[in-house]
Amino acid sequence: MRARMIAGAVALATLILAVGASAKPPGSDTASTVALQWNVKAVAAVRAATTNQGRPGAVSALQPAAACKRGTTSATIAGKHVCLAPRQTCKRSLDRQYHRYRFHCHTGRLTRVKANPPPAPTPVPSPSPLPGQRVDVGGYKLYIHCIGSGEPTVVFEGGSGTADATRPAPGTADIRAAVAGGARVCAYDRAGLGASDPRPAGTTATGKRYADELHALLMGANISPPYVLVGASFGGYMAMSYTLHYPAETAGLVFIDSDPPCNCNVTEVEPAQFELAGVNFGSRPVVILRATSTDARDLASRATNLVRVDANSSHFVAQERPQLVVEATRLVVNAVRGGAPLPPCDQTPLAAAGGKCE
Repeated sequence: MRARMIAGAVALATLILAVGASAKPPGSDTASTVALQWNVKAVAAVRAATTNQGRPGAVSALQPAAACKRGTTSATIAGKHVCLAPRQTCKRSLDRQYHRYRFHCHTGRLTRVKANPPPAPTPVPSPSPLPGQRVDVGGYKLYIHCIGSGEPTVVFEGGSGTADATRPAPGTADIRAAVAGGARVCAYDRAGLGASDPRPAGTTATGKRYADELHALLMGANISPPYVLVGASFGGYMAMSYTLHYPAETAGLVFIDSDPPCNCNVTEVEPAQFELAGVNFGSRPVVILRATSTDARDLASRATNLVRVDANSSHFVAQERPQLVVEATRLVVNAVRGGAPLPPCDQTPLAAAGGKCE
């Protein structure tokens, strides 16, 4: 459509030019020259007018626009050039044309279109509060979380560097939940891990300090003995240390591929000094689930009420044999409650849970 309009206008201007050139009287060269110049300007004006047709803000070349004052907006409304300003009178029927220049004409006077407000920032959800509690153990706090009910209380000790309460190793949370169906079960973050504070500067980590921290934590959280301690890997050292320093509170133990007792310095992840060569479990019920760390003969030699099982897994027994850990813990809990010796391994669910009695 626009192309046809341009072509028609140019043709008309060309015709005017031709007529003007042929209509000159003899001897009127000056007049014809002026007419010719006017006709050329007419053609250019037609071209400009048709080219700008329909463009927002375009002004007809036949009617040059005057410059708008500062603070006003140059516009073409109803084919005419105007300078728009707020509160200027306007025709409501032309409201949509004013929109092109960021104005409204809803009331007969111009108002500026308000910019859309920036979107409200998405609120960052606050982290959920931890379900357990932090307890002062001597100027710094450790975090503990317990579930279930019933004595004895089962306390889980994770491997080296594991925040057992807030970031447990895969599978262990499900194990604790299963055991909690028949007893109170607690897990905690050792000093400097998870939600627990680090020890004060200059404090040496020893087996006795670990035992004292756990004792203060359990007392401060109103969790009374007796306790069944479940130590996995490095956590076995914690169970041994507690037994050595708080023997009256330790009722039974489960070792999950734990290293044997030693007088040694651990230098990696959680550096500490241990003096465990003299630990003895006596007649407490003890279940040992061994895998790859040791043959568990040293541990077994320190207990008289014992079941020893080959877990048939890698070092990560809790992930690969979770039901075996559940059954071993239940076995010790029931023995503590009943005050009776552990039954022979082949009379327990341990073999059915994937273990091999030794």
